[in-house]
Amino acid sequence: MEKTRLTCAETAKLIRAELKANYPLTKFSVRSDTYSGGASIRIRWEDGPTSDEVDKLVKRYEGASFDGSIDLKSYNEPTLMAFTGQETPVLVSFGADYIFTDRDLSPAYIEQLSQEAQKVLDDNKVTAGQVFSYTDFYSMESLATGYGVAPYPVSGYSLVRFLSRHIAPSEKVGA
Repeated sequence: MEKTRLTCAETAKLIRAELKANYPLTKFSVRSDTYSGGASIRIRWEDGPTSDEVDKLVKRYEGASFDGSIDLKSYNEPTLMAFTGQETPVLVSFGADYIFTDRDLSPAYIEQLSQEAQKVLDDNKVTAGQVFSYTDFYSMESLATGYGVAPYPVSGYSLVRFLSRHIAPSEKVGA
């Protein structure tokens, strides 16, 4: 079976195409970087799909993994891929060791999430009656919502970021 090794830039090109095909309405920034110890790709976007959704799509393009408990970088096995114009699939090693994703939140989306955070505070017997602020900390002993926020003090910022993993931007955001 034929084998090929893609460069970091070629891997980034595949990722761009995959993101565009799956999320045509979201603008992604896909940047590759090579350095003496390897290579990586950083993906940024605003609102749109959650980080978990994008990670699920792009992490299969990582060429390596890292085990911090033993400080060991391991290379992933090649992936079988079919390319347009080729008759048979090829074993591919990807050129980016690691892929990092960063989802930015627009002010309008933060406002939407802040309103949801206020509902979370109101539904919690410990924080009921408090007014949500992005910069305050809240005691979350037992939430009455299905989000499962940890039972320790949570910042408004962390609560908004957490909710962004579960609540999609409304149609109004970015319109």
